[in-house]
Amino acid sequence: TNLTVAVDIVKFLLDSNPNVKLQKVGGEDSLLDFACSLEYNDLNTDAALEIIKAIYDAYPEAIEDDRIASDINEFHQQVQTFINGELVYSRKAKDHRLMTTP
Repeated sequence: TNLTVAVDIVKFLLDSNPNVKLQKVGGEDSLLDFACSLEYNDLNTDAALEIIKAIYDAYPEAIEDDRIASDINEFHQQVQTFINGELVYSRKAKDHRLMTTP
């Protein structure tokens, strides 16, 4: 299907050029924020989450972007759930690093 092809294309681009993950959409949105803020429905949410996870895996630091936190209520519910879970994990990891750094 077209959704499977879209997922494969995003994964291919992320794998073939390490700078793709750093690109800004419209000069300001990270790829992760852009992918999260698109409108999804129940028919394409699984593919969307696969794309979002691939972008996140390639560049997890993007989740700390203030735009993601401020835009999160506009995301599809399943996207919100994924981002919230990763934000909690990211903050715990950051707190742990700060606590264990001499």
